[in-house]
This record gives sequence, structure tokens and C-alpha cells, in this order.
Amino acid sequence: MIRPSDYSLRPGLGYNTKRPIRAVNALTMIRPYSPSDAMLKRMSHRALNPMLKRALFILFCLCLMLAPALAQEEAVTSPAAPTRPPATLTLQGDGFQVEQYFGPLVQGQVGLLRLVGDDISEAHALLRSREYTFYPASDGWYALIVADIDAQARAYTLSVIVQHADGQAATVEGQVTIESAGYIRQSFTVPADRAFLTEPEVERYEFARLGVYTDPQTPQMLWGENRFTLPIDSEINSAFGLYRILNQNSITRHTGWDQRAPVGTPVTAMADGVVVFADQLDIRGNYVLIDHGWGVYTGYAHFSQFNVEAGMSVQQGTIIGLSGNTGRSNGPHLHWEVIVQGEWIDGLEFVNMWLPSS
Repeated sequence: MIRPSDYSLRPGLGYNTKRPIRAVNALTMIRPYSPSDAMLKRMSHRALNPMLKRALFILFCLCLMLAPALAQEEAVTSPAAPTRPPATLTLQGDGFQVEQYFGPLVQGQVGLLRLVGDDISEAHALLRSREYTFYPASDGWYALIVADIDAQARAYTLSVIVQHADGQAATVEGQVTIESAGYIRQSFTVPADRAFLTEPEVERYEFARLGVYTDPQTPQMLWGENRFTLPIDSEINSAFGLYRILNQNSITRHTGWDQRAPVGTPVTAMADGVVVFADQLDIRGNYVLIDHGWGVYTGYAHFSQFNVEAGMSVQQGTIIGLSGNTGRSNGPHLHWEVIVQGEWIDGLEFVNMWLPSS
């Protein structure tokens, strides 16, 4: 399972996998000089017969062929589909029960609730004055609740309101604790010819424009049994939630994850869904937005080429475009992000969490 804690920040290089430090005993590296050393060295050259030289040459070639494969071990790859965890808490209501599949939520994380009971017509959860809809599935009703990146770290009351088919309503209450994610600051240099994109008004307008597409909640679950996977397999170089200081002037938040990608790298849909936007934005450049149902969207920024258009249905793994360097970018890469219930959330955590599937 991939978590942000599995990466260490290396100045100038970005996030990379932690590597264990191999202890070396200095005594094993020092050997007294022996007069026979020079003789052995001369004999070793004579002993390299043609067959041995050929074998060493083949071994050397094999090492060159394996080097790229070994280097890819540092790339970020999609984890195996997570298995359903046990419920961490069960709330008992009048004719129903609510199962909670999370503990304390860190800022930027999503929590899953499952509701089971007889004759339920609809249900909602209330957290921090926000209403979250329960959607029907084959084994109950599910709701995705969000601890947004700016949520104050403390305990909150969670209320679940269930409407029965006979018109009677029942409520059960619990508690959800939100913890600080400890987001850090990062200096970010925008090229001079794009410096106008650091203006706060430009960002506010873009967020408002995206909200028009991400506020609607499709009641059908569109993703398949493989849930969500990463759009490319490559090294991460910038994490979600960072406070970015643009040109030492304005401050913004990083709403997604950045992965290294030369211009022209194929980018795939993280899950099944419907493309609702494929056009140019000021900050995100050439941008694709996919609706996956239940208020879940994924976005892909800075493309050099579109392979889809709005209204198209896509399957997980469909190439939706090629990576690039458009918009507020200081070099070729892929920026991808996940929006749940209208909030930017930690996409890497979301990929790792268990979700019901169609």
C-alpha cells in the first residue's frame, strides 16, 4: 500500500522511496598488504582465457539490460486493490445501523460510512454543517464524508438521518475526530512569461469555473471493480496539500499530486467514468475532468494533447491525453487531483482506500 509517509523529501529531487542504510564494518574493508598480492594480480590476467572473457562480457551486457528495470523500482506504481476492512465503529439506530470504516480523519482524507436496515428510502450524514448523501449499493447504502484540507483539527459531531418508506425519520449520532496533516511550505518559481498566473484573481476564477462541473453528484457509481489506480507509473515530485509560495509573492495550496512525466507521456483514466471537461484553463493548462459518480471526480492537468472530449465514456486505463507543460507549470510533468463532494482531497490516500464497487 502506498502512503505519503513512504516518501522522503530530497532537496531538488522531490519525493522518493526511503532506502535502508547498509551498515559496513570498517575492519572488513582493510587487509594487510601481502607480497603475494602482486604475483596474484599478474596470474589473474593470464588466467582470463577467451571463454572466461566471453562469459564476463555476456554478464556485463545482462547488467546493462537489467539496469532500467531495477531503476523502475523507485517509480510509484498503483497498489493492489485494497480489501474490505473491518468496521471501526458501529452506531445502532431505530431499525438501522451505521458502520464506520475509518478512525480519526487527517485533513484531506475521505471517510466511508455504510448504512444497513429495512425500508430505507433515503439517508444523509451531517458533519461540520455539511450534508453528505447515502447512495444505494448491492449490500447497503454508502456515504463518502470529507475532512477538507483547511478543516480545524478537533472532534466533531456526526449525525445520520434516515428516512423510512413509511415517512418516519430517525437519527443517530456519533463523533469524528479530524487531525492535522502538517502540510509544509514549498517555494515555487513560475517563469516570467507566466507570472501573471500567480495573481489570486486568476486562481479564484478558475476554482469557480471548476465548481460548476464538480458540484453535481451523479447518483450512480460509475467506477468498476478495480476502483481507482494511478494515471501513470513514475516518481512523485510534489505532494498534495502543500502551501506553495509562488515567486516569493503569493501563497496557494497544491490540490493534487505531481509525477515526473516527459512531454508526450500517455496518461490514463484512473477509473471508469464520463468526461465532463476537456479544454484549456489558465492554471491547469489543457485539462481533463472525469465524473466517476457519487460526487467523485478526477482531474489531469498540463496536457500537451487531448485524446478525449466532453461527453465521452471512458474505462479505467483509457489513454485520455499526453502529458505536457501547459498552464502554470515550470516544467513537463503530470498534475492529477481528486475531488470528492466538491473538496480537493488527498488522491494517493483515496487510491489506497477500500470502496464498494459496481
